[in-house]
Amino acid sequence: MFKVILHKKALKEIDSFPGKDRKRILASLHEMELDPFNGNIKPLKPLRALFRKRIGDYRVIFIANFERSEVIILKVDKRENVYEKL
Repeated sequence: MFKVILHKKALKEIDSFPGKDRKRILASLHEMELDPFNGNIKPLKPLRALFRKRIGDYRVIFIANFERSEVIILKVDKRENVYEKL
């Protein structure tokens, strides 16, 4: 079982989404506690430590720490905005 940790910036981004999207994203993040690599996951090419998860029009950028069984959610936003300033 993994511990999902939300960065304060990611939490603020999630709070700004419409209710239906917010619920879907939070449900998907909850599923990451069991298996962080379930779903549409890809490593980000320039930075191999970062991964992205696709949830509809949204992308979740995260780091998986297997030694500590943690998933750290860094950023959540729409596809056109999420890759800026990584």
